[in-house]
Amino acid sequence: MDYNFGYGHREKQASMATGAYEMQNAPKTNPHFRLQETNARTPEYQGADHTYNDQTDMRRLGKKQELRRNFRFTSILGFVAIAMGTWEIILSATAAGLTNGGTGGMIWMFVGSYICFGTIVLSLAEMSNWASEFAPASQQKIISYISGWMSTLSWQCGTCSGMFLLGIQIQGLLSLTHENYSPKPWQGYLFVILMVTIGLAFNTVLAKQLPWIEGVILVFHIFGWITVLIVLGILSPKNNATQVFTSFQNEGGWGSIGLSMLVGQVTSIYGLIGSDGAAHMAEETKSASIIVPRTMLWSYILNGGMGFAMLIMYCFCLTDVSSALDPSINRSGFPYIYVFQTGTGSTGGAVGLTSIILILGIAGATSFFASTSRQTFAFARDNGLPGSNWISTVHPTLLIPLNAILVTYGFTILLSLITLGSTVAFNAIISLQLLALMGTYAVSIGCVALKRLRGHPLPPSRWSLGKFGLPINLFAFTYACFATIFVCFPVYTPVTPQSMNWAIVMFTGVLVIAMIYYVVKGRKMYEGPVVFVQPIED
Repeated sequence: MDYNFGYGHREKQASMATGAYEMQNAPKTNPHFRLQETNARTPEYQGADHTYNDQTDMRRLGKKQELRRNFRFTSILGFVAIAMGTWEIILSATAAGLTNGGTGGMIWMFVGSYICFGTIVLSLAEMSNWASEFAPASQQKIISYISGWMSTLSWQCGTCSGMFLLGIQIQGLLSLTHENYSPKPWQGYLFVILMVTIGLAFNTVLAKQLPWIEGVILVFHIFGWITVLIVLGILSPKNNATQVFTSFQNEGGWGSIGLSMLVGQVTSIYGLIGSDGAAHMAEETKSASIIVPRTMLWSYILNGGMGFAMLIMYCFCLTDVSSALDPSINRSGFPYIYVFQTGTGSTGGAVGLTSIILILGIAGATSFFASTSRQTFAFARDNGLPGSNWISTVHPTLLIPLNAILVTYGFTILLSLITLGSTVAFNAIISLQLLALMGTYAVSIGCVALKRLRGHPLPPSRWSLGKFGLPINLFAFTYACFATIFVCFPVYTPVTPQSMNWAIVMFTGVLVIAMIYYVVKGRKMYEGPVVFVQPIED
């Protein structure tokens, strides 16, 4: 995704910054920087697929409108809410949180993570309004390049983790309904290929229908949540409040409950990411300059509230944590499926409720797939990736970044190969995703905070944090750095080669490859977004 100091997809920007601001902040060392003059108060022109602001933003950024602007507020809100899938993730990815924290740990870490991560969302929503870059001019190119690679890696890993999670959930249902079934890694891999192929179909053949499909799925997202809450609330046996809110576990073998909870916070963070995916779809959103930040905030608020309510209900209904985590008792391997089975008192009931999660999971993974491909397309358009010319090509009739979609499809299939040789591959993929994402957040928000600390003016925008911007940016930066540390921790101690979290090794390897490419070729080709700024002629 683009965080505006960096690496493409600047079409989401809303600012109609004045020529005076651009002249004041133009990098003195960049001879290619082109000034422009725009008028923020020019009345909006309603075109067929875009507004006057959309047209102006594309022109001032030196970009041609190649993609179709299909999305409006409701459809893009549905797109992002489904891509986040907070309440579904809170259910399906709780094993790490229960192991390190228990029910009380998960609840309180979710509250803390929601508040802290909210400052990141606020910072990114404000930045999505600005075309100007925030990194110091002398380091602007290399910082934007590294951030682009980190963001691309994060979103590509996110698509892979979502598809992999769907695959192993299907295996969990098969284990539940067929006593003789023994899940094999290669079978899970084939399910991943099936899931990502479904995502490919929706993002290519059905791309034009995706906005209204997302609107329908948003309704299902809400009613599915209501259905699960009602069924569990009525049928399932319950813990008491003391057991739910004050029961903590340290099954990971860490030195203290507090440290164990910090390790287990990956469950909460994983469920809260994704609202900034709206920024990747901005070139396909009408009135993107105001719709994108609103979507980021409302999707976070909506999903956060739904996720917290589901987490509370889930913890009340999880009457035996040890059994839920014991594969000899819970053959599905997923604690939430165990809760569905014990709560409804039947395997059929568990299958029915789990099917809701799977359907919404497929929709969410498809949305995440779309957002990832747009981010990859944008970075390639700035010549940040090997094969950028091919990756950044837009299909002439479908009006979608088809090659970037195919790259995302291929990356998921290749990265999922590690699941064939590791039983903890899912945690490693999630950790790699979060490590790269938090690193991107820290760099981007840190650049904005530095600009504010130095008293440099920021461009006018249609959505701003105003006087609260600096403290929010500083807190968000600190939290991003803090969270980056713990997403690298393994689930269990003592650590063995099999249980090791290899995310930091893979992350370092990717950065080394990126820097080698930069030295050999990238520094000659990659220009950074600021050189494309052009004057607007009336």
